[in-house]
Amino acid sequence: MPAPTAPLPADLRTPALVLTDDPSSVAPAEGVTVCAVGERPARDGGWASVTLALADETALRRLVSALPPLGRARSLVVVLRSAVSPVALVPRPEWPALRELDVRAVDGGAVTRVELTRGLPVADVLVELARGTGSRAVAGRGSGSGGLVSAVDLGLPVDGTGVTDDVPASLVAPSELPAEPSTILTVEPVRPPAGPDLAVGPLDDTVLDLRGSDVPATRPAVDLDPGWEPTPALVASLRDVEGVRLVWPAPERLVAGLALAGVPLLPAGPVPAASREVLGAALADLLEPAAADLDREVRSVLLARAAHDLHAVPAWRARAGARAGLRTATAPTLSVVLTAPAGPGLDHARAQVERQVGVDVEVLAPGEPARGDVVLTTAADGWWGPEVLADLLRARRSSGADVVEMPAEVVHAEAIGTTVRRLLPTRTYVAGPDRSPGIEGLVLVDRALAGLGPGELRAAGATTYRTHGLAHVARLRGGHEHVGALLRSDRVRDQWRGLRLGPLVTPCLSVPGAAVPGAGAAS
Repeated sequence: MPAPTAPLPADLRTPALVLTDDPSSVAPAEGVTVCAVGERPARDGGWASVTLALADETALRRLVSALPPLGRARSLVVVLRSAVSPVALVPRPEWPALRELDVRAVDGGAVTRVELTRGLPVADVLVELARGTGSRAVAGRGSGSGGLVSAVDLGLPVDGTGVTDDVPASLVAPSELPAEPSTILTVEPVRPPAGPDLAVGPLDDTVLDLRGSDVPATRPAVDLDPGWEPTPALVASLRDVEGVRLVWPAPERLVAGLALAGVPLLPAGPVPAASREVLGAALADLLEPAAADLDREVRSVLLARAAHDLHAVPAWRARAGARAGLRTATAPTLSVVLTAPAGPGLDHARAQVERQVGVDVEVLAPGEPARGDVVLTTAADGWWGPEVLADLLRARRSSGADVVEMPAEVVHAEAIGTTVRRLLPTRTYVAGPDRSPGIEGLVLVDRALAGLGPGELRAAGATTYRTHGLAHVARLRGGHEHVGALLRSDRVRDQWRGLRLGPLVTPCLSVPGAAVPGAGAAS
């Protein structure tokens, strides 16, 4: 198996197509057609093998969002020059049998070779490979990213036929791509008018997200290098630094990409006016000196929120579609089923839901039919920050998971008047929601899965993603029966006397996310 920068394999089946972002790096060979990304191959199929040679995972996901006609092939190779891990393939059950599957990491990159017993549409295999590089979230999965077929970089399609001659792109971006009408439907695609608010995105929030951001700092802060590119490999290399010091001027796409991944960006002087216009006020405010004292983890979450809402695929689609006069899908609707008994408990629960911002939510009693795309069943016994539900939806979008949990990471034990931050994995995929006795996390599920228990969800093959738990404080009521388990030394990260609400629960209005006096971040 060749390294990502080595010549093509000697046993490459011909006629072969090599699709690459660097055609000059591929040596001429008999029977091999080299085509640059963005160009249309000389023919639509008839290849014995197809090879993709690209920069990284983001480039692969970007390419498969709008593949040219590639026909069918039995042999496929994907070479990434930079990759966090090997690119795995999960064959679909309707596919022909695999003859060979070779997956490996090579010199900081990754090479995947697939050999099938008979030909299969190349686009279908490439889409499945792209799913192995980030989350399995797809464009249009009730996430606010569907409803607009675009030409490039706008999310992973369900299959490889999202943009074809029969179903042309409604929107073509960037401007250097050709905008050809469909020969069948005679539909003229449109381009969004240029504007600073579209200059950064769309950023792929399924590979640039909060996964892995709970790593504690073991290295000092580093200066931002303007030559960096916002890739998964770069993000992984920065997870254990105290932060990244901004140096203006800085590439706005790099800044927004690191923010989207939750890399703590440290202010260094006022944000230039031109950069503020491109980044957006909500993100730029977090990069100003006034926000310099934010806790590292809180900063990470706030940056990711702002970048997601401004520059991730769903937000970019919505703005671009509106600018071009095209309709885009809305964000998923949410049903909250409150199980608290009537009285003060139910009033408290309703107050937590009423605090929520940025979501379309209906509140139901147990037994009432839910109309939302996703359902959260809870007693809402603790204290919620205003973006609990928005955080759950952001995590659902980026993870592609069927079940999204905001765990009871911070718990107030009434019996002993103590608030505890538990030690548990967050911002990662898990086998199922946490089931610690007496403590309730918040679990969001697709409506079709509502009512199933944890065991039933796992048996059904549902995937579970656990986001951070810093935006709410759970309440442990009653006596001391569960306090001992809560206070086990190997399960406690920090603890405080009294009720302690973090800045993501009770944000200060002057600086987004700034700590409220007497209610610091759990850290």
